[in-house]
Amino acid sequence: MISLDTRATPGTDRLIRVWRPATADHEELARMFERCTLETRYRRFHGPVKAIPGRYLADALSGSPFHYALVAGPLPGPGAVPALDPAAVSGPDTRAGGIVALASCRTVDEGAAELGLLIEDAWQCHGLGTRLLRDLVAHARRAHLRVVGAQVLAEQAWIASLLRPYGTCRVRSAWGGVLNVTVRLGAGPQTTRAVR
Repeated sequence: MISLDTRATPGTDRLIRVWRPATADHEELARMFERCTLETRYRRFHGPVKAIPGRYLADALSGSPFHYALVAGPLPGPGAVPALDPAAVSGPDTRAGGIVALASCRTVDEGAAELGLLIEDAWQCHGLGTRLLRDLVAHARRAHLRVVGAQVLAEQAWIASLLRPYGTCRVRSAWGGVLNVTVRLGAGPQTTRAVR
């Protein structure tokens, strides 16, 4: 899968490429993780993670329908547009701009999946997370998943507002300042209910 989206990035407008990662993306993903600040890593994994968790990365790169992952990166030059034929977008040219984000939709139970996003610091607050979240929810619907969820830190409760448009959103306290955000896709009114 490949899609293009123009996003404002620090100092310039760049075309963003989104694709399903493969084993060949392993090293670039590891480098992207190293470029993320400790704070960004903590927000994603809720702990002082020094390296991207090996099992998570292996699952994300496996191509498994149970761990649907996407990566994103800038195209290597202003206005560059790759071929849209999926057969023409493999090999080193598709990764020439590097990887700046990893998004995943991991099935955790029948009809339910957990969402996760990791975006390199310089690329945050430019709409890339919203775009990747939209792609993950579209996949969840195609896969007939009924519920998607995410664990976020209490300081990230605003993430629930990004999920609200997709269905009934519920936010509840979990442990140690972590919130569980769940969305029943397309079911009922699109409201958020806080539960203590």
